[in-house]
Amino acid sequence: MPYITESFLRSKAVDILLENRASKMMQKTASLSSAKKIFLSHSHHDKELAKGLKNYLSSLGIDLYIDWLDSSMPPNTNKETADKIKSKIGRSDHVLVLATNNAVKSRWVPWEIGVADIKKSPSGISILPVVDSSGKFEGNEYLQLYNRVVVADDGSIAVFEPNKTSGGVRIKSWLQRI
Repeated sequence: MPYITESFLRSKAVDILLENRASKMMQKTASLSSAKKIFLSHSHHDKELAKGLKNYLSSLGIDLYIDWLDSSMPPNTNKETADKIKSKIGRSDHVLVLATNNAVKSRWVPWEIGVADIKKSPSGISILPVVDSSGKFEGNEYLQLYNRVVVADDGSIAVFEPNKTSGGVRIKSWLQRI
């Protein structure tokens, strides 16, 4: 089962049609207050990838919270930042980890996973492993504890339980269940 690639997410970051469709979908779902709220744990070195993922998920009616897009966050990282992140994780429907090589090296991403592990059940956290342009991904063992989001055999993006290679659920259906 292949991982999602950086180039896929980068293409979504600059896809104006997708961004417009995502904006319309979020306006529609916001008025109904039914949008699922997902906290994105990621490295700030991956802003373009995070933006692409936000565009993609927004087009499915999913509200992806990204801390650097939140104007209420302090300009410099401090205790208030940590408190706000804990609160956002607690109020989210789910936590999604954009597991890039940058995220694996981050100090904040494992901390956010730990906070989420306490505030959510293990099924409330999913890992989206992303391979770099050379096709490499350097994952850590703890990433195997949670659901993972990958490209299924039919080419769709699907969610699989830890250590399972069959029985995945297409991401749109899965997100409607959380």
